[in-house]
Amino acid sequence: MSWSTSEAMTDPAIREPMSFRSEFKFLLRDIPVEITLRLYKPIHSSTIVVRRSHLISVPGLERPEQASGEDQTEDGEVLQSVISEFVSVYNAAIAKGLKPDASWLQQDPGFR
Repeated sequence: MSWSTSEAMTDPAIREPMSFRSEFKFLLRDIPVEITLRLYKPIHSSTIVVRRSHLISVPGLERPEQASGEDQTEDGEVLQSVISEFVSVYNAAIAKGLKPDASWLQQDPGFR
C-alpha cells in the first residue's frame, strides 16, 4: 500500500503535524543579534505557520498596528508580514531618536 504524507499523519496519537517549508535568517541594522524565521505548513491545512527566534519590543514605544496574518497561505505573504513587523517597530524607534539596542529583541521562549 502506498501512503501519502497526510495519510501517514492521521493517527489519533499525532497532534498538530506540520512540514518544514523554509528558514530565513537576518539582522536588523546596528543590532548584532541574528533573527531566525521558520515557516511550516500544517499537514491538514493550507495556512503557513511562522516560528520566530525573537520578538521585538522597544520600551516606551507603542507597537504599530499590524495587518492580521491569519490564514495566509503563501510563504512570501507570511514572510513579508513578519519582517514588516520587525522593520516597522525598528524604524519607529529610530524615528523617535532612539539608538538601536540588542535589548529590543527578546528570545521567543516557544522557539525550538
